[in-house]
Amino acid sequence: MAEERRQYLRVIFEETIQVSTEEWSDPIATGLDLSLNGVRFHCEYPLSEGELVSIEFEPSFTLVGTAIWCWPIEWYYQAAVRFSDITVTEQEKLRKYIETTTKQDYPDFVGEVTTETEDTESVSEVEKLEVVSSEENSSAVVSQSESSFPDAELHAQTYAGSQVALVTERDSPHNDMIMQYLSERTGFKMSLMEKQGNLWPMLRENALDLVLLNQSTSNEDEILGVIQRLGEEHPDIPFIVFAGPISLDDRLHLLSLGAIDVITRPTHLSTIAQSVLQAFYDNRTVGTPALEEELIDESLDLDSDLDLVSSSAEGQTGLSPIMSSGDLIPA
Repeated sequence: MAEERRQYLRVIFEETIQVSTEEWSDPIATGLDLSLNGVRFHCEYPLSEGELVSIEFEPSFTLVGTAIWCWPIEWYYQAAVRFSDITVTEQEKLRKYIETTTKQDYPDFVGEVTTETEDTESVSEVEKLEVVSSEENSSAVVSQSESSFPDAELHAQTYAGSQVALVTERDSPHNDMIMQYLSERTGFKMSLMEKQGNLWPMLRENALDLVLLNQSTSNEDEILGVIQRLGEEHPDIPFIVFAGPISLDDRLHLLSLGAIDVITRPTHLSTIAQSVLQAFYDNRTVGTPALEEELIDESLDLDSDLDLVSSSAEGQTGLSPIMSSGDLIPA
């Protein structure tokens, strides 16, 4: 059975909002995108599908909607709420709010969308949770399904099979997430090094192409020691550091020690993957490029994704919820 719904334009929305349910309230939730049908955001607490949610945009403007889906991102959650019962008056007020926030006109609607209420096509986790880049058009989000790059020299699987080690502290909450994402998304052969002593034999055997160093406040001295030894004994092995929020001086210091990139948390898993792929691409001699197969689309499919008109959380299979490329590695 099909039903007609209006498809409203979604715009990038990075304002702080207050999200509340009967059980909790998060006054510093962060918006991701917004339309006259709903909103997508990061919040501190989980939502259940179908749960009523209050969204306070301003002290004098609050809307109530229904949670469509919610996925964990470490101790964050990313959620989508649909304004199912929004009135004409509320919608007009929301339009004015969007125009004030974006400083651009907002159209009435993009068009009519026919959606199947049964057997709805599921959206992959990677497509569903990809966070819209602030470098994209600030007035609209364009589906990347409209443009592909089949002849691209660099794509997610270009260096599949390359050997990458993740050097990190034991029991870091990010380890499994990073290892699984890089392995599944890029095809890297990942090795987890919770003891740095395991790193050096692999390097002596030329079994690694790149080293990822996960620096935290508790292992900062250890990571600096690894960096120093890498420079002395294996200057040809590229390494990338990602760390919690650190100053510009600290980032520049790590770069001066030989890091080819320094990624600060919070960051997306796709950013880590991009950094490694870029390192391999710049080197050109690292790894064995995979056959030029079709480009894996990592962007939002916005028509089927979160226009919050016809999206559904049902049928989400494949990667686990935490494995979206839009997932954040928190600070």
